[in-house]
Amino acid sequence: MLARSYTSGYAHASDQRGVAFDGIWTLMPSGLSKAAMPLAPPSLEPHAAQCLEHSDTCCSSLTSPHSLAFRLSNRLSHGMDSSAAPEIAPHEASICEQLTRKIILCNAAGSIAVQSPASSAASSTNPPLAVVLQEASTTIRYHAKWFAPPALDTLLQHALDGASRSSSTTDLYAALTLIDTIGIYSLIPTLLPPVRFIAYAYYQGSRSNRHRKLTQHAWMVAQHIIDSHLGGQFADALLDVISDHRSVLSKYKFAATIGALMITTQKLLPDRNIGAHALQPIQLLLGLQQASVGDHAILREQVTILVGTLLRNEAITHDIASDAGLGLCLELVSSCVVHALDRETLDFLFVALEPRIGKFELRHQPDLARLFVDARRPLPSSLSKELLVPWQRYLMLDELETWESGYRELLAKLSDSSLYLEELEEFINISVSAYFQSDNTVARRDFVYTLQTLIQDKGTAVPAVEVLSRGLVRIFTYKTQKEKWEAQRNWLFPLLCNVAKSSVEVTRMLLSVRADAAGEGYLSRAWTCEPNNHDLVRSTNIHGLSSLSLSALVDSIHGMIVRAPERWEVYNTFLRSLPALVRNHALWHGNHHQINSLRTAICEHLMADSFVDPPNETGLTKSYIVAQLVQILTATISYHQRLPRNDIKTAIVTIINVAGSRDHTVSVHCIHALTISCYELPEVMAGYMDAIINKMARMVTQRNLALYVLEFFAGLSRFPDLQDRLRREDFKRIFGVCHSYLQSVRSTSMLERKRTPSSEQSAGLSSTNSIDDMAQYVYALAHHVITFWYMALRKEDRHGLKEYITSCLKYTDIDGTEHIEDQGLVTIDLMDRVDADEINSTPLGTVFDTSDGRIITRHRVTGILVITTETALRTGKTIVTIRRPSGSAQRLLSSHMEHDLESAGDLEARFTASVTVENDTQDYISVFPDDITGRTYGKVAIPRPSSALGSFEIITLPEDEAVMRAIQMLDRTPALDSHKAGVIFVGEEQTSEDQILLNTSGTPDYREFLEDLGSLRKLKDAKFNTQGLDRAMDADGAYTIVYNNDVTELVYHITTFMPNDAHDQKMTIINKKRHIGNDFVNIVFNTSGHEFDFNTFPSAFNYVYIVITPSERTSFLQAREFTCTKDKKERFYNVRVLNRPGFPSLSSAGERKVISGASLGGYVRNLALNACVFSLMWQQGDTGEYPSSWRQRLQMIRRLQYKAKAAS
Repeated sequence: MLARSYTSGYAHASDQRGVAFDGIWTLMPSGLSKAAMPLAPPSLEPHAAQCLEHSDTCCSSLTSPHSLAFRLSNRLSHGMDSSAAPEIAPHEASICEQLTRKIILCNAAGSIAVQSPASSAASSTNPPLAVVLQEASTTIRYHAKWFAPPALDTLLQHALDGASRSSSTTDLYAALTLIDTIGIYSLIPTLLPPVRFIAYAYYQGSRSNRHRKLTQHAWMVAQHIIDSHLGGQFADALLDVISDHRSVLSKYKFAATIGALMITTQKLLPDRNIGAHALQPIQLLLGLQQASVGDHAILREQVTILVGTLLRNEAITHDIASDAGLGLCLELVSSCVVHALDRETLDFLFVALEPRIGKFELRHQPDLARLFVDARRPLPSSLSKELLVPWQRYLMLDELETWESGYRELLAKLSDSSLYLEELEEFINISVSAYFQSDNTVARRDFVYTLQTLIQDKGTAVPAVEVLSRGLVRIFTYKTQKEKWEAQRNWLFPLLCNVAKSSVEVTRMLLSVRADAAGEGYLSRAWTCEPNNHDLVRSTNIHGLSSLSLSALVDSIHGMIVRAPERWEVYNTFLRSLPALVRNHALWHGNHHQINSLRTAICEHLMADSFVDPPNETGLTKSYIVAQLVQILTATISYHQRLPRNDIKTAIVTIINVAGSRDHTVSVHCIHALTISCYELPEVMAGYMDAIINKMARMVTQRNLALYVLEFFAGLSRFPDLQDRLRREDFKRIFGVCHSYLQSVRSTSMLERKRTPSSEQSAGLSSTNSIDDMAQYVYALAHHVITFWYMALRKEDRHGLKEYITSCLKYTDIDGTEHIEDQGLVTIDLMDRVDADEINSTPLGTVFDTSDGRIITRHRVTGILVITTETALRTGKTIVTIRRPSGSAQRLLSSHMEHDLESAGDLEARFTASVTVENDTQDYISVFPDDITGRTYGKVAIPRPSSALGSFEIITLPEDEAVMRAIQMLDRTPALDSHKAGVIFVGEEQTSEDQILLNTSGTPDYREFLEDLGSLRKLKDAKFNTQGLDRAMDADGAYTIVYNNDVTELVYHITTFMPNDAHDQKMTIINKKRHIGNDFVNIVFNTSGHEFDFNTFPSAFNYVYIVITPSERTSFLQAREFTCTKDKKERFYNVRVLNRPGFPSLSSAGERKVISGASLGGYVRNLALNACVFSLMWQQGDTGEYPSSWRQRLQMIRRLQYKAKAAS
């Protein structure tokens, strides 16, 4: 295409050689003066001058004083005459060909130099390309008429070709000057090559800051063209450059395409009025559609910026929409965004795109949403719901090939960011719903494998992993009760085990698999009732549990134990959920070797003492991990009947070694584990008593462990089998531990317990947070341990330890004064009573008859003892009743007349009632004051005045009603600490108070459990403290269960023993709740299949619920058919203590523990007793003292003594 020159008709005179830029000199062949010829158009003169001046000053090779360009520029600056024009005669006709040959030679020389640097010297005789191009520009300026269009076209082509292959910006400047000169003084034969070169130069100048002037120069040349009559063709030529799909085959054309895009974006689009004919956006988009946009990053970037620029302009966007071109915009940016783009470019595009979303057609919305996903941009709400519309349609039409063609990739993109969790959730829901509607097994498996791959992919966002996991879980749990899907579950189960280490959801689901009493599978309600899973699972039953690969599950668990975790959240879920799985004995029936392999792995891991550090934000330490592993290990010990004995011993040794190795929480769990082991394995634990006591003794320095160590020793005292191997030194260490804790309490002045904040303030506090408020409990518990262990001592050991124990109960204040607190005093009293063999508090029955004659009764007080003598004057028989804080006892003294034939020693023993404290000389009082020596009616040995139990004076009480009432009150105050606890049976599927309290019976194992709690006692006319149960009309039932030992009594309020009112169920509920609602501690035998809710029985006085649950789900029918046929040792129950918020958790069952039916009764009873003691102290409020019955009796004796002194 031939173009007119910039000067229009001005440069076409046949005799004109050239026109000067300065508008002064007009060069003519005849050499006429400037006044004789017309001037150049004013509008062009500045451009021409600027062009030459800029090219001469910017090209270093052309700025030499000796260069042609410099001389020409200098003459233009100062005016020049016709003699400045180059003389071409007599070569006018061939000047164009000569210049073309020079350019060709320069190009050839440049190519040789590039190929062989050694030949550069040979080519040095040729002038530089820039000089030749400048020569051509100057010649054309003055002799344009001799350049015919075809020859000029050839010259320009060779010039541009050489400059495009040159690495010198000087050549680029010269070529641009040539284009500009031809446009001004001659004709541009073909516009496309110059425009392509201008675009190329524009791009090259933009690549570095030091060449920015090249960009400016290129745009100046382009402006000259745009301002000329060729301006309307410039945009078309630029579009041809952009749309040339072959441009990627040439570096030059590719760079020109980039430059054309930059010119369009930076120059043309911001000002649409540039040039006579603006670029049409739709044409630009159509041209871009033909370009190979997606193959090069820089091209994608420039196209993206271009489209963003288009969309930023509302008028342009309107034009594009009117021409139905927004779809083209979408296609273009989609092809760019699908590859990686830098963040700045994406921001530029999407800031422009988001406000224009509403202008796109509805059919474009899914693709537009996909674009946002491809760019990892947050989806606007209007697009979120449109993203998956095609996928839903394809699934409905069963067009599963679209999964391969794009939606697998979409799933991956939704998964690698947390921006699209809702969309990902919807994708999974749609796909899983369609999963079971399709018969295409290959497609279904491919979907599952894709989910598995994404879950394990490190690039998948953590929240997305859980969404994907829910998809797998949903597939596995689909109609789990149906045999039809059993094969599907069997295939999927190992895959789930494989990805468990990466997913919390999968781990939690796998570890919720259970077997019921009949061996049938089900999913734990604790998992199915979670909000995320509530809608996933319609049935909790699993058909074909036995066909699932339990070994795959064990391998997965084993890997989590021995390998470093990939994600803390998964590892933590594993640690917290595994104990419940292990406790489910029915699941592991016939696979106990698997349990042993887990036990081995845990023991080795604990002994290696190598654990990961929990993340800082959790606030946890390695001790938390150790504590959780100890809990798992504790659960494995319940399989001791099925595991090798040496392996069980290894587990126990591991627990003993771990105890005390880290912070107190680990030691607490170890103590709890040892407690369970004592109940389950007394014969094994007997061999480790020495090591355990030593370990506990070393823990005495950790005040936080006081409660747990003392509770452990208290429980240990109730196991005679465990005490057989203990030596006197072992017993002494136990008493020494108690002494240390008593000293600690005294030294910190904690004898008066501060009230722990209200439940609202302290809800959720652990025992470690409120341990300082437990000093009174430690104080009381230490005395209880001393009491229990003293009574457990062998008689031969008491003699050697009594003095040491007594010293433990004394302390010296800062003034050096020795003291014995009341609790210590009554403990010494108990030891004295035990030693005196006065433990029998049962009356002797009928002793006197009419033949005994008159009975004389006297009451005397000495120390803390009230001694009553009843003497028959005729026969001399005497009943001595000794009332003391720890109890009452009676002895029968016979007169000398009945034993004349006995030896003196036997007679003395029968005629003396002895109360021994120390082994040296004792004091005596005679039965009758007049019988000073006691030879006639006998005497009573009493504590010496220096004894803790004795006094220097003996007070005889007056025979009056006040004294009798006081003594009767003392007799009515039991020497046993009497406690109460409710026992509640919860039947299958029962959750409400009304359902539960109407039960009148329970399962067979429940009834056996009641038998193990204590002994059956009749209520009517009962002499013991029934703790509020009716003893007159059997209103609360005819019987109850009672447990008592020498120190403690526990009465159970058993709701199933209480009768129901056949006519008024509401009254039945009220009557039963009247008891359990006021019990601080309640025992719940829960067979409902649901977690027990602490608030099931609203009450202000319920502090503790001890919840017993079968280790496997058991229906009422299964309890009769399966459970009752098993030996107690083969039944297992989970025991957990639930506390009111704010009430400290002190129990060994604060975390669930599994225990056999054989040990259940004793374990739960001790839990209840400990909870009752602490609850009483908690109820005391600010005083916080334990309301011991012994101390009450001590106070009554002291008041009696005080009143007698005052009266005398």
